[in-house]
Amino acid sequence: MVPAGGSSSPIPDPIKLTLAQVKSPHPNDAVGFEKMQADVANVRRSFDSVERTLPGFTWIFLRGFMERFGLKDCVDIEEMSLRLSALDNEIPMYTSIVPHTYDLEKYAAELKLVLSRIPSEISSRNEFIDLIKQIAGAIKNFLDCIRSVISAMSQGVISQDLDGHTVNFVDYSKRFSSALKGFFRDHKTNELYASANMLVQQTNLILLFIRNTR
Repeated sequence: MVPAGGSSSPIPDPIKLTLAQVKSPHPNDAVGFEKMQADVANVRRSFDSVERTLPGFTWIFLRGFMERFGLKDCVDIEEMSLRLSALDNEIPMYTSIVPHTYDLEKYAAELKLVLSRIPSEISSRNEFIDLIKQIAGAIKNFLDCIRSVISAMSQGVISQDLDGHTVNFVDYSKRFSSALKGFFRDHKTNELYASANMLVQQTNLILLFIRNTR
């Protein structure tokens, strides 16, 4: 796998962070600690395996986990979901009948990465305006790549279905733009974060379609 590009700090891995909080075990507990590390590694590999087939699975799982255990009372789930949206953002290598899949995966990863930076940079007007420009560029690159894919494919069910996903993505891009305007009016983040999360979801749905079209 190839890591997605980007200049911002990587999203922290919650599994590694959990392990980092565990103090060095007593010598008698060394075997148990090693077993725990092995179990965590197995869980991580399982998530990575599912993520390759179902892009966005880890994000959906963590969001559902927070909702299931009532964390919405102590954290902003929309904000946390957005921060985690680029958690599993590696670019898988696979063969497909769909052309330009690597470029599509790369642009999708870049889009999710810049969207995930919104909560960190929203408080600084200059940084946020620069980020908005990056998001606009990432959306354009992703859409241009999708259109290149459709143009390179023969007309049929696959190209029609991908075109339908593209229409939905454009619709949610417009909703995100409207949410940005709303934020600059009232400075409330809820709608903006929710809209950005929906754009992440639409991006993942396109990746899901592409990865399962072999």
